[in-house]
Amino acid sequence: MFEILFSQNVCVYVIVMCGLLGAVGRAVMGGYLKSLIKGSDRMGHTKKKALLEIRKRYEDIASLDVDIRDVSSFVDKYIDRLKIGVVPINVWNGFVKNLGVIAAGTGIFAAVYQYYVVGNNGEAVKMTLCSLAACLVLYMAGNQWDPSWYMMTLRDNVRNYLGNSLSNRLKKEDRKQVAATVQEVAEHSGDAVPVKKSERKKKGDKTADKGSYDELLDKMMQKILADG
Repeated sequence: MFEILFSQNVCVYVIVMCGLLGAVGRAVMGGYLKSLIKGSDRMGHTKKKALLEIRKRYEDIASLDVDIRDVSSFVDKYIDRLKIGVVPINVWNGFVKNLGVIAAGTGIFAAVYQYYVVGNNGEAVKMTLCSLAACLVLYMAGNQWDPSWYMMTLRDNVRNYLGNSLSNRLKKEDRKQVAATVQEVAEHSGDAVPVKKSERKKKGDKTADKGSYDELLDKMMQKILADG
């Protein structure tokens, strides 16, 4: 069986396909995360489904008067659940890494088999070089579309928006709503208990009488002090 595989260069095809699929996988993941980063820069108007879910969840919790003290944990919970289509991004990233392992393992196995079993040094060298080339392509793709950097930038942007922009806007809206409610209640209270003119006159008379009484007491105290 191994002789058939090596005679048809199946191992070479496997190594090359792993390298190409890994590079494409890195590019797709990098493009997806980059689009989310652009959306997080204008998260208040973004149409990205993942970002809309985070923003809506935060607004729902804030509407219940629940204070989210640890915004970082809140954001991490949703960022770690991101999906490319139906595949979680952590699974996608792990699959791309495993392609490198498959390419390296296939190359090592083929090189060892050709060298020790078949005794073909040229084929062993060729398998080794193919494996190294595939691993190099995957490494360069990982540097070009580094998922860890994209994830870190995305987390920082979302945390900044939720912890600063959105939270302050929600607090201002709450204060405006409370002020409007208080003003409305005050207006209704004033309209519900009208004051009649006769009552105002009586209140004015009482106030005047009280002022006169205070003045009389002051005069008496001054006379007593003067008489010594």
